[in-house]
Amino acid sequence: MGQASPVILPEKIYLTGADNFYLMLAHKARKAEAGHNVLRIVFYFDNYNAVSPLIDRIKASPLIHWIHNITLVQGLFFLKPYWHYVNKGIQPVINETNCAQENIIPSELLNRDISLNQRLMEFDVLHYPSGKIAFVISWHHIIMDGRGSGYLMRHLNGNTAFDQETINDMFPKAEKRTGLIHAIKNMYEVRDFVQESSFRPITTVANQLSANGRKFNLKTIHFSETETALMDNNAKKNGARFGANLFQLAVCAQSIHQLNILQGKPGTIWLPIPYDGRKRGGNGPIVTNTISFLFYRLELKNLVGIKETIACINQQMMEQLKIELPTKYSKLLNMMRHIPLSLYSFLTTYSSKGVVSSFLYSSAGESTHDMTSLLQNEATDIVVIPPFIFPPGLTFSFLRYKGCLKMNIAYCVGSISENELNLIESTIKQLLLKKD
Repeated sequence: MGQASPVILPEKIYLTGADNFYLMLAHKARKAEAGHNVLRIVFYFDNYNAVSPLIDRIKASPLIHWIHNITLVQGLFFLKPYWHYVNKGIQPVINETNCAQENIIPSELLNRDISLNQRLMEFDVLHYPSGKIAFVISWHHIIMDGRGSGYLMRHLNGNTAFDQETINDMFPKAEKRTGLIHAIKNMYEVRDFVQESSFRPITTVANQLSANGRKFNLKTIHFSETETALMDNNAKKNGARFGANLFQLAVCAQSIHQLNILQGKPGTIWLPIPYDGRKRGGNGPIVTNTISFLFYRLELKNLVGIKETIACINQQMMEQLKIELPTKYSKLLNMMRHIPLSLYSFLTTYSSKGVVSSFLYSSAGESTHDMTSLLQNEATDIVVIPPFIFPPGLTFSFLRYKGCLKMNIAYCVGSISENELNLIESTIKQLLLKKD
């Protein structure tokens, strides 16, 4: 099936500063020869017929066609990198695999990278012995962020048209120019803040990897609706005024702190946490990353208990929002597009002595703009799999679907042992599900 309507697709889309940030992370992963910067969503269906409408929409979508026919043009001599679209007639490929074990995503698929020189989005149908189906959508993070993929699912769900106006909304608008003096002043202000936030020493789980320690594993933990309600109540009781997200983040930080204590090396935890820059409502943009970051520095005095950790995160979040740090940091990211990736990588981790983050964290809620958008034939379950980023080699991600929370722990086997993973998991469960 070809394109559904003769829409005009953009021939040139500049990478945003956030896009370029993920390009830099991909550069670091190649140097480390570990992990990847690929996001995945897994939709579970009762049978193949339930997923067929989604596959048809994928094959008909002008946006999917555009993604399959773009080439990354790297910035040279301080020119910004951009996507160049030429209709080469490349179509999406639907890979099909028979799985011997029910509901399991093969490790080969989870660890499969997506090259910037090939298709930037992949689709896999996994057939299970029971007849149930898992449909996996994988894409390089440089193409879009988590919120963008939620809009993508609305697009593929049939909730948005394939007309010209709607397609235009899926791409980023032209940037507003920033005066040079203002940009330089902003750069120094943000640089000073980040350096103060991330000055070493910073604790991290990342280790030097052996040749057989570069693989990532994924552990998914499912919580019932009753357990999820208990977590929400615990979040409020511990001072998470802005919802369970900060409670979950604090719990993850506490689990790493407890591991550090056991290892005899407690220390400061530093966390750059994604902050979405999109306005609520609308259909996009889909293509591009619009995130910025908030930065949390948790010293030992902030890690004595879960209430203290949440209070510290709350305070730092309010202070950074007050000075509009996410907006200012986005402007800095836009400036960084003009320098080589190797220099970019050095500058972003200089003050922290190469530490990208103590660990990585992300969370998706349960609303129409997140990845939990339902399909025409409702998925029985959805799992969002975060990128396997090294360093730091450890990522926590949370997702709610049908009132139930699930947590992914993605870890590099060269950084986290099974015993350490078990300690992290048990600490998180104990703190999330604590009863009076």
